[in-house]
Amino acid sequence: MTVFHRITSVVMKKLLVLAVLVSSLSSSFAELTASHSAAIEKLLKVMETEKVLAKSLSTGLKAGLGVSEDQIKSLPKEQQDKFNGAMEKVMTALMAEMSWEKLKPGLVEAYGKNFTEKEALEVAALMETPAGKLYVGKQGDIAGDVALITQERMKVLTPKIMQIMQSEMQK
Repeated sequence: MTVFHRITSVVMKKLLVLAVLVSSLSSSFAELTASHSAAIEKLLKVMETEKVLAKSLSTGLKAGLGVSEDQIKSLPKEQQDKFNGAMEKVMTALMAEMSWEKLKPGLVEAYGKNFTEKEALEVAALMETPAGKLYVGKQGDIAGDVALITQERMKVLTPKIMQIMQSEMQK
């Protein structure tokens, strides 16, 4: 198996795992009242969730692929170009599927499941304080850093997961 095929295989496996995780956002929750939904939407807005999500998705997707620039540069130029072109198309497709418009309903439901209307309004008020605004302003960078940290841990864990899965599938 060539380096190109190994890298492509690893990337495709990670994209599949990511797709499964993202699809879990669309699971159904109990119907929220209009005022509860409004409170959750206020919370999401005050927490700048759309902005943070866009940044963390972009950073997380790039980090989660686990392909280093050195690995890509080790490929012949023609394969590098093909790989980069394919990744650009994959990233465009993934970002389109994970757009705010598509994720927002699931996020409202998820937050609504975990925060009462009163709690959402209280947390939104907290996030509007100077300390809350400081936190909100930094959470996107923190999310990016966490994505990089988890990527490093996944480099160790992924081969173990694959070994366990192969072993179990052969039983």
